[in-house]
Amino acid sequence: MNTLFLNEIGLSESEKNVYLALLDLGDSTRGDIVNKSKVAGSKVYELLQKLQNKGLVSIYLKDGIKHFKPTNPSQILNYIEEKKSKILGMENDANSILPQLMLRFNSSKKEQEVELLSGLRGLEVIFREQVEMMKKGDTCYVIGGTRGSDEEIVQGFFEKIHVMRQEKGIKTKMLFNEVQRKSTKELYSQKKYSGTETRYLEHTSPVAINVYKDRTVIIIFGNEITSIYIKSRDVAQSFLEYFNMLWSIGKR
Repeated sequence: MNTLFLNEIGLSESEKNVYLALLDLGDSTRGDIVNKSKVAGSKVYELLQKLQNKGLVSIYLKDGIKHFKPTNPSQILNYIEEKKSKILGMENDANSILPQLMLRFNSSKKEQEVELLSGLRGLEVIFREQVEMMKKGDTCYVIGGTRGSDEEIVQGFFEKIHVMRQEKGIKTKMLFNEVQRKSTKELYSQKKYSGTETRYLEHTSPVAINVYKDRTVIIIFGNEITSIYIKSRDVAQSFLEYFNMLWSIGKR
């Protein structure tokens, strides 16, 4: 039986061991549970109390001795339902306070900011924000680099982001090197994505650059992906001029 599910719904490893031992034992005393679960005796009462709070164990006195027995395992569904209700409540609270938090966040932002992010998770934060802040008809300018050691994973990630841009009506101009022509020409064709244009250069680089609005993202593909996120109108304008120069000599 795969018991990882019990950890995923909020039981610690020790709570899980005690609960499973109790399911096997049925009505039991502390000593029986310690022997069966292999959990330290000094911790068992505390763990049983936590399980009782979750509705998974009942505790009662018999002849002056504490006894423990598991409740019907279907109680797990009630426990999950309670957690869902709490999460929904937290979501509602977050939505109600979010406008105030955004005001404070935006008021503290400087005119020019530079952030360094690592990994694919960092990229996802950047590009989801990109899609959110851009409007229909806006253009994103891309100078594509090679994809590093995890090319298939990275390519799949950017395909997903490109679909999100397309669905929102964001236009994209993309410059790739000739090595990538075969893999990108059909993938990002106008036939498949209206509003997307691609051109190709002989130059190869491990760095990719995205320019949009007042933002510039420089992505370095090495053993680990590193992203430099720059908020600056002057920097974005400078990179856009660089992009336009390369675009003018790029081949269709």
